Amino acid sequence: MKKTALLYLLSFFFISSNLWAQEEDYEDWTKEESKKKSLFFAGINIGGLFANNNTAVIYSGSPAATPYGINYILSIPTYKTTFDAYFQHPYTVSEFPQSPGYSTALDIGVHAGINIGNEAAIYIDINTAQLKYEQTFTIAIDNPLNKSPEPTYEQIPIFGKEKRFNLNLGTQLNLYNGENSLAYFALFGNFNSVKLERNYIVINNQEYIISHNSAQQSGGNPGGIGYGGGTGLGFKYNLTENLILDLNYNLYYTKINMNDNLNPFAMHHGLMLRVIWN
Repeated sequence: MKKTALLYLLSFFFISSNLWAQEEDYEDWTKEESKKKSLFFAGINIGGLFANNNTAVIYSGSPAATPYGINYILSIPTYKTTFDAYFQHPYTVSEFPQSPGYSTALDIGVHAGINIGNEAAIYIDINTAQLKYEQTFTIAIDNPLNKSPEPTYEQIPIFGKEKRFNLNLGTQLNLYNGENSLAYFALFGNFNSVKLERNYIVINNQEYIISHNSAQQSGGNPGGIGYGGGTGLGFKYNLTENLILDLNYNLYYTKINMNDNLNPFAMHHGLMLRVIWN
């Protein structure tokens, strides 16, 4: 009887150990399958674009930017009566915007790619940003009632809006790979598209459009296609098994093609937060 009980007990341990081993093998297989499923990834981008100011001069309203700028608007007969009534005395432009520049722009888009083993990935970013220009120019008003020989000066606001599209195609090379995080270095090529959307001044709460095309031109507002490249650094953290938070910085060196006379290569910066599904 004791021998029979011992035999049953040994059989139980043998079967249990086999089941345990099979369960571990199944878990390992499941993990491998999970890794296979994580080959592709996709997500959304949101961040800030710090654009170089070289092309912002086009919004200044100066004669160098367009022949249909501030001086042209002030001379239009249908507007001149309104301006004369507002300023009340002889007036001229004494100073155009001195430091034209863009405000930091909200940069949003999509991100997708393919993991290459555990050490690298190739990816594509498609982002769009709305750049804004906000400056002032100075009107000198010759008021004969002033005791000072100097004219009275008034600051007039001038605005611009620009749409910018960036497509980055590149690779990420892992510098550090931890259990729930990794750091990487990125290299990418850039293609971009820019377009001037609006440019105007505001006098006495009334908008006056600055034109960048003559009546004989039909090509639309300035803008065009540019290209370049860049590099970046990033840090990824696994929030869950399939959800990743990615903070990254990009340095661009690209050509911004605003028009035939204004198409410089320049440095731009971007700071981006990605939420990625893996």
